[in-house]
Amino acid sequence: MKKFKFNFRNWYREQLDAKTRVVLGLTFVVLSTCLLLAFDLIPAQVSYREGEIAGEDIYFRGNTTTYSSAIRTATAKEEAAAHVDPVYMLDKTVTKSMLDELDADLEAALAVLGSETKTVAEKRNDLRDLLPGLYTDNQLNYVIGLDPLLCEGYLQQFAGVVEATLQNGFRADELDDMRDTLTLNVNNLDLPGDMLVFLRNYINGMELQANSVYDARGTQTAIARVTNEVSNVQVTVRSGEKLISRGESITAEQVEALQALGLQTSYSGFAPYAGMILLVLFCYFIYFSFFRVFNKYLSHGRYSVLLPGSIIIVVLFISKVLSLFTISTNTEIAAQIGYLLPTACASMLVAMLMNWEVALLTTLLLSVFSGIICDGEMAYMLASLCGGSMGALVASRLDQRSQFINASLYVAATNVVAAGAWGLLFNQSYKAIAVGMLFGVANGFLSAMLAMGMLPFLESAFAITTNVRLLELTNTNHPLLKKLMLEAPGTYNHSLLVASLAEAAADAIGADALLVRAAAYFHDMGKLKRPYFFIENQSSGDNPHDKLQPAISTTIITSHPKDSAAMLREYDFPQEIIDIVEQHHGNSVMSYFYNKALQQAEDPADVDVEDFRYKCAKPQSKEAGLLMLADSVQAAVHSIRTASTPDAIEAKVRAVIRAKQDEGQLAECPLTFRDLDTITQAFMMVLAGMNHNRIAYPSQGSGDAGQAK
Repeated sequence: MKKFKFNFRNWYREQLDAKTRVVLGLTFVVLSTCLLLAFDLIPAQVSYREGEIAGEDIYFRGNTTTYSSAIRTATAKEEAAAHVDPVYMLDKTVTKSMLDELDADLEAALAVLGSETKTVAEKRNDLRDLLPGLYTDNQLNYVIGLDPLLCEGYLQQFAGVVEATLQNGFRADELDDMRDTLTLNVNNLDLPGDMLVFLRNYINGMELQANSVYDARGTQTAIARVTNEVSNVQVTVRSGEKLISRGESITAEQVEALQALGLQTSYSGFAPYAGMILLVLFCYFIYFSFFRVFNKYLSHGRYSVLLPGSIIIVVLFISKVLSLFTISTNTEIAAQIGYLLPTACASMLVAMLMNWEVALLTTLLLSVFSGIICDGEMAYMLASLCGGSMGALVASRLDQRSQFINASLYVAATNVVAAGAWGLLFNQSYKAIAVGMLFGVANGFLSAMLAMGMLPFLESAFAITTNVRLLELTNTNHPLLKKLMLEAPGTYNHSLLVASLAEAAADAIGADALLVRAAAYFHDMGKLKRPYFFIENQSSGDNPHDKLQPAISTTIITSHPKDSAAMLREYDFPQEIIDIVEQHHGNSVMSYFYNKALQQAEDPADVDVEDFRYKCAKPQSKEAGLLMLADSVQAAVHSIRTASTPDAIEAKVRAVIRAKQDEGQLAECPLTFRDLDTITQAFMMVLAGMNHNRIAYPSQGSGDAGQAK
């Protein structure tokens, strides 16, 4: 009796078209996310509100508890801000204007004093007109009588003192103080008394403008600095303490105490739900728009909606359960449970199953959702973002399941740094910081364990081939490879050589080397049905095809890609490998048997070339094209090993590749002419290593004994 096997993935794809699958997947993901986040988002009913009259005495019956009072903390910050003096800054434009006016006055005065055509009386009149202030004739006569160079030196000293003094800045209410300061500084100059009198009169007449203006930003910065230094006000409530008396009007602080102590619930109507739904829709719109624009998966109708969506939902469910779990009556410790949310689990899974770019976007999305779960706490959003990003970057390079241990250590270390930095930044207690760091370490190991446990199920459910899965398949202890080695050793060796060629070429052109190597190992598994009908397994020299009609031989040979694919399906191989195996001969013609049929036919026109073709699709990917070329090149080069000079090998390689091009077998895969040239060089490097010569030792005899086989 044939075993019944229901494949949900195939049924899902057969029953629904790609667009319907995407719509259903999006709907499922969005609704599930909203339901998870909505649970316990807001309490169910109203209790006391500010301004209401208490109908009863309310006591605290729990153990002594300390909580942070936001209201008292805000009041303390307001008081601290009120003591901050306004900040002023120097207006250089105003200062420059006053100094320019001073320079202009002094230059004009020096010009008058240096004039040789004007009389003393004219100079006095000109100085009174040019300079501010009131001057007697004697004061002006003194200045006029000075040597011009000496006078210029005095005025330069005066200008320097004024400039230095004005740089200190002064407000509009400090004009008199600034004039007094200027006078005092001028009096300290080592100048003659009459000159000092003249300069003081000038100062008394100067038009001073306030050059110190209010700095709103600087003031706010000073206030922010002072308020940030204010620690959260802690309120301790002892067991049995009376919180509210009957008949009194309830204050905001009492409402806060009731909420902090869990004695009441608050109610905000439908607004929180509306905000949450709007945020979820917007986040998913950005998330899946990224797929549509930048990612290949969604456009190909793959399971990109359900794959990351399912991972997000599972991680959200676990996070929600953790957020509802209270491990201590000490709120300072219980609050740190947010550091345990395993966002990094989703990041690692998406990085391994899709790519690290999508994983980073998933991390950002889950960080926002973590903030909703944790009542908007930025600390946990930061921890989710940092730990998840590290998980995505580390997991993108994982190729063995054992490396999850290293990944967990990286994530744990990142969480420790995030928790410690945040705690120090906001002056948390050392106990709270230590608990947060401990949860961060636990988060790293929890995320890695969850990812490692979920990975096989996701690989199977969504037909995703990870590097870890490919490495497991390329293990030579695989049952199919062992069977091939025992029953068809020639095919086994051929597969290993083809794998070496294809892998080297894939590395050279940037294709998936691990995928093509795995496909090469298993590409001829169908030959196990009739191993001795293939020449590499014929050790006795008898060829059964000599006794068969060419058409029958063609049927036997061309069936092996389909047989290989069927065998791999039985062993639940990834579809990517099955596709490559099926396509590795394309629809090429079995030219040997076709020519043989032409020779045997009475009328060559009766021989249809289509009867001698492989009945498979042409290679659709770079990896499938590489396997076709590597398979053909290895067989062709093996056939000329007696004349295996480097030139002969290269000529054969190029001829095989050119023949596949001419036949159109590479027309549907994205290999370029540049790729083909690079592939040729990579094949030559590998073949050179396979066909190197050895030194003939005496014990080996002479002739061909020293040649590599």
